[in-house]
Amino acid sequence: MAEAVRVHDWSLSPLGSRDGWPQSLRTTVDLMLASGHAMCLLWGPGLTLIYNDGYADFLGARHPGALGQSFQEVWAEIWDDIGPLVERTYAGETTTVTDMPLVMTRKGFAEETWWTFSYSPVFDDDGAVAGLLDVASDSSARVLAERERDEAEAKLRDSEAFMRNVLAASTDCIKVVELDGSLSFMSEGGMKAMEISDFNDVNGCIWADMLKDGGTELALGALEAARQGRSTHFESPADTYLGTPKHWSVSVSPIFSEAGTVERILSVSRDHTALEQSRAQQRLLNQELNHRLKNILAMVQSIVSQTFRDAKSLDEAAPALASRLVSLGHAADLLTSSSWHGADLRTVVNAGLAGIDGHRDRIFVSGPPLHLNAQAALAMTLALHELATNAIKYGALSNDAGTVVLEWRITGPQDAQRFCLRWEERDGPEVATPTSRGFGSRLIERSLRSYFRGEANLGFPPAGVVFTIDAPLPDNVEGTK
Repeated sequence: MAEAVRVHDWSLSPLGSRDGWPQSLRTTVDLMLASGHAMCLLWGPGLTLIYNDGYADFLGARHPGALGQSFQEVWAEIWDDIGPLVERTYAGETTTVTDMPLVMTRKGFAEETWWTFSYSPVFDDDGAVAGLLDVASDSSARVLAERERDEAEAKLRDSEAFMRNVLAASTDCIKVVELDGSLSFMSEGGMKAMEISDFNDVNGCIWADMLKDGGTELALGALEAARQGRSTHFESPADTYLGTPKHWSVSVSPIFSEAGTVERILSVSRDHTALEQSRAQQRLLNQELNHRLKNILAMVQSIVSQTFRDAKSLDEAAPALASRLVSLGHAADLLTSSSWHGADLRTVVNAGLAGIDGHRDRIFVSGPPLHLNAQAALAMTLALHELATNAIKYGALSNDAGTVVLEWRITGPQDAQRFCLRWEERDGPEVATPTSRGFGSRLIERSLRSYFRGEANLGFPPAGVVFTIDAPLPDNVEGTK
């Protein structure tokens, strides 16, 4: 720039020929051109611009045409920002600005820039302010770098806060275990799950020792696998810090360094206590189901064998067997709907009489609410089916006039109540006592006597069949007078 200033035709500028410049202008220009800092000089009321090599880089496409031009015209797009500063400097005030943002069009497009500069007044030979010396530096790169750093730090803080919130919200017990097996970190949510109020109470303890019932050995194996770079999973019981028994699903994984070596171990334990309790309950249910299935199959086997033993032919046995199995199915459906917790007696009656809908209006049922246990309900359903079937074939329901009265009641004091049931057939054909007892009679008397732990009697007076039960209430039914 020294050569450019020397050969420039200054006679065409407000400064006039260089030979006529005042000594103060010559001295300032020489100092500026020799400086290694980016500098420019404005001189006179026209703000004629002279600049050195360092400042030339700031001008972009405006260089070298800006030499000798008005500073206001050269920086017209930012004059509203810097013009007041120039005026203050020409008034004798030194102005220093750090990281001033300016939108400049030095290269044909608008760009956001930041500048640090100092405007100092320059005096002429008479001591009056004649110009302005600008020592400037482009701080755009630094400002952008700091902005990116701040944004990165903000994102990092947000990420760390997010991770803290995730760890706090998670009900999993998230732990970091050192290679020697000692505990060095536990998430906030994990501390809640483990009922730990202060991590210092467990910091440094051997993690595997916190498990029990074989869990320690499983944990030691998982840690060894993690040291070798492999992830594993196991389940184990472990008490909380306060001694609450829990069951955990545990995943163990290696934490790798940038070099690819295992530097720590991650253990994530999820509370599976409720699931384990459900599994135990399911096992009990399966055992109970197996027991009930065996009972049903035994009853089916008994029904089949007794039916075929009493029948004179296969054709005679088939419909009887089918009818009894259907009744058994009704009873099973009834009990399944209540999870085999028994059933109300009136519901049992409806199930036992389900196969005789055409005669149902001739059976008059009455009695208080009573709850039978599962075995009593099953036996009562089958017994009522046999009574109703026999009544249709041979008894009161075999003609057009006969009826059946089925009633039950609870008798006796509160601490010794008894269950009394009576099936009585009326206005049917005259009844004769059978010479032999078939399956139905044996089922009615023996099964109900056994399940109700009381008296069960099937009588055949001429006026109609009568069946009665007299049994203690607490063992078989629940109800009140």
